[in-house]
Amino acid sequence: MDNRFVGKLYRRIVHKYFVQDMLLDLKLAAKQDSVAYIQAHLGSAMLMPDRYGLLNLAIDAAKKATPDGFVAEFGVAGGKTLRHIANRWGGQVHGFDSFQGLPEDWSGTAERAGRFDAKGKLPAVPANAKLHPGWFDATVPRFLAGQNGQAALLHLDADLYSSTKTVLDLLADRIGPGCVIVFDEYLNYPSWREHEYKAFQEFIQATSRRYRYLGFSTLQGQAAVQMAD
Repeated sequence: MDNRFVGKLYRRIVHKYFVQDMLLDLKLAAKQDSVAYIQAHLGSAMLMPDRYGLLNLAIDAAKKATPDGFVAEFGVAGGKTLRHIANRWGGQVHGFDSFQGLPEDWSGTAERAGRFDAKGKLPAVPANAKLHPGWFDATVPRFLAGQNGQAALLHLDADLYSSTKTVLDLLADRIGPGCVIVFDEYLNYPSWREHEYKAFQEFIQATSRRYRYLGFSTLQGQAAVQMAD
């Protein structure tokens, strides 16, 4: 192979796709920040290989603590995680999603408003999973009006600060001791401190609730917490 061609190819790859690629450094910085956060808050938390291992850990903890509570996912998209939760939980589970995509741009990512729009098509889910199409501020109050008891397990895959805050605010009275909350984009991406993490920390400050970390996903950005007495 012509050495000049190899040299040109090397310079193009290194200079254009490595030296000038700021996104790579932003992701590495977010990863380092996330690792430091996990190390500071690891305590008795488990390190799980991916979101499904973490969900299994969370489901088992919720079954033990609040077996009669309700289970809900916020941000269903194609239904993959809802199907997983429904199959492992066994009883009734609920899935909330507008199915119209993100209501606003997701800062810190390239995902614009409208991303994940299902174009009117709802995902296939098991018989024990009920979908609640629509925006959270409309569907959650209707659900709570006919739902007694506390939350056992909440899977928050709402992505945005505003959407996560809406869910936590609406469910504040149903989030009691033993309730397990799994966040799907809690950390490990640029501006992770501005979205699900921020909404949860504000919720804790506003309500003076206590919690502990059950576990973290070491592959992606998921975290699971359990509310304390």
